[in-house]
Amino acid sequence: MLEDKKFTRHGWVLLLLAATLLLDGVIAQVGAQFVMAPTFTGVPQLTLIALIMTTLLLPEEEYIVPIAALFGLIFDSYYTGMLGVNTMLWPLLVYVVRQLSPVVPKSAFYIGAVVVIVLTLFTFANYAVSRFWGFAQVDATVLIASHVGPSLIVNLILFAAAYLPLRRILINLRID
Repeated sequence: MLEDKKFTRHGWVLLLLAATLLLDGVIAQVGAQFVMAPTFTGVPQLTLIALIMTTLLLPEEEYIVPIAALFGLIFDSYYTGMLGVNTMLWPLLVYVVRQLSPVVPKSAFYIGAVVVIVLTLFTFANYAVSRFWGFAQVDATVLIASHVGPSLIVNLILFAAAYLPLRRILINLRID
């Protein structure tokens, strides 16, 4: 009887996600003058995009949900003022994507569609938590016009730029 090989390249996944986490901060700092204004706030979410792509393209990574929680906590610690929001939302979204992964074709179009849906859900869930805690005072129409739309544009540009390199890295990490 043949034994299945276990996925042992968890360190490379962690390194890849750490790099995207750092790039998130760099992109936010460098691009702040272009994508962050009072009426147009596009927030880059490269780490979440990388988590989604890892979930879809590397199903052998069985620890992706705890990894998402860890990186959500790190992201909250360094980039947001509310500790725990990404720690809660990222693993939840990654878990849902993982459950849907068998029925999602692995082409750029479908992965991009999943990314758009997850980023939209994340933005609205983040808004709901912020509103519940009293940090957000805007109504839903202002949120959609000045935050959701611009964030999706920024993140679609990031997805288009990062898709091929991330795909190549993730495919190379798969079991031979």
